[in-house]
Amino acid sequence: MQRQSARLDLPELPHRVLTRDGFEFDPSLSDWRILGLVKMERLRFSRLANFSDRLVHCLKLAIIWHLQNSSISHARNLFDSVAFFYRSQFAHNNIDCDEIDLPRILNFRATLDDKTEWKIGVLRILLEDMERLGLGVTSTDGIQYLKDATFRGNIKGTSIRTRDPNEGSFNDGELLAIQADINNAYASGRIRLYSFAITWLFLGYGPRPIQIAALKENDLIVSEGEEGRFYALRIPRAKQRGEEIRGSFKTRYCSKQIGQLLEEVIRFNRRLRASTGLQGDDWPMFMSKRDGGLPNLAHHLSSERVRYHLWNVVSRITGLKTNAKRFRITLAQRAVDDGKDKHTVAELLDHSDTQNIGVYYEASPAVVPRLDRHLAMEMAPIAQAFAGVVVNTEDEMARSDRSSRIFDRTLNNATDEALGTCGQMSFCGLAIPFACYTCRHFKPWRDGPHEEFMAALIDDRDRMIAEDMSPKLYTIRDRTILAVAEVIQLCAAQLDEEEVAA
Repeated sequence: MQRQSARLDLPELPHRVLTRDGFEFDPSLSDWRILGLVKMERLRFSRLANFSDRLVHCLKLAIIWHLQNSSISHARNLFDSVAFFYRSQFAHNNIDCDEIDLPRILNFRATLDDKTEWKIGVLRILLEDMERLGLGVTSTDGIQYLKDATFRGNIKGTSIRTRDPNEGSFNDGELLAIQADINNAYASGRIRLYSFAITWLFLGYGPRPIQIAALKENDLIVSEGEEGRFYALRIPRAKQRGEEIRGSFKTRYCSKQIGQLLEEVIRFNRRLRASTGLQGDDWPMFMSKRDGGLPNLAHHLSSERVRYHLWNVVSRITGLKTNAKRFRITLAQRAVDDGKDKHTVAELLDHSDTQNIGVYYEASPAVVPRLDRHLAMEMAPIAQAFAGVVVNTEDEMARSDRSSRIFDRTLNNATDEALGTCGQMSFCGLAIPFACYTCRHFKPWRDGPHEEFMAALIDDRDRMIAEDMSPKLYTIRDRTILAVAEVIQLCAAQLDEEEVAA
């Protein structure tokens, strides 16, 4: 129980509170359960037992103001700051508190170090906001100290500046691996449609999870032209201060691949709604089984669930440490490396200004590793870029007509020796033969000229480096080189087994 103290002329708590996202709850409860598109948040005022009734009352009124005028996550961060302060100063004693005074603030700061001093900065935001709203709970000298003091901010951008391999942007090889691995996993039924589509949206746009959670089916814009269907995608901005989650949008170009994938998602949703009897015309792109209780956002996946889909796919399938932030960092870093200016990068990230863009320009240049035959053979077992199956002869193929053979027409013996056979029964628009070695339909022949093909790829790479071309151009086929190296090793292993058996 909080210690009782006079509330003076403080306003009463409203009977019901409606958050900016449209969720309604009873603020008189000791613990609040607040639903947002991110997740269910729990604010436990009951754990602030040594705070007086008046102090908790003022704190509730301040948090209500932020819930109504800002995001639930921001309100949660402010509550967490005062809860952390409480645990530091009051959790282990029986001292009651009706006012946050200067000695307590100084004691709290003394418990922080360079990496955690930002926490008192967040507390300052809340206490100064309460003072401005007429809900002051800080002593005069305490509030003056907070206004005058300089606190270290949360250290940001270290993983970006250093291009941290586990927290920073993905390199070109990792991006190619992610694309190939999720395509193969979806084709073989190891991941489902939602996970596949969500991962491709992160690859294409580097959005925040809440932006994907807020997408609706009608955000995919389809137009018919003489050359076929064209796509655009309206992406909710979702994080603009003072706006609703779907209060404003950025319309982005949508590739044919992603556009067709989202059309498949929409068809899947229609079948799902038909099977469950749901009716209406304002549906999310990614549906939850539960209504959720948020007006205009019924049946939307939470952003927490979107994060799970991404983690479940990329981390499990590729083994890479990943999160939504890494895709966002990658989008920005690749734009900077390509010479884009700060305003263009800010536009890509949907920032309202360029103040947080500079860190990408501070990042040390990406180191492009040397890749010769020896390194390719060493790295091939780790990369596992080859997705097909080596075959001894063309007779082993279900499809053995000559039109299915794959050649590299630049090789001297291209007319006589095929690299392998395509097992795809339909049209393929990928670049042959470069895309074949990372495709699961490719069946390389055991005696194909794979060594010559890899040598040609490496020579071409060395030529582009010598001509000072962009790394984007000469690293794009690195995964193919590694796949060819793996095929060479598999062919050699099969020959060794036959010799042993003989």
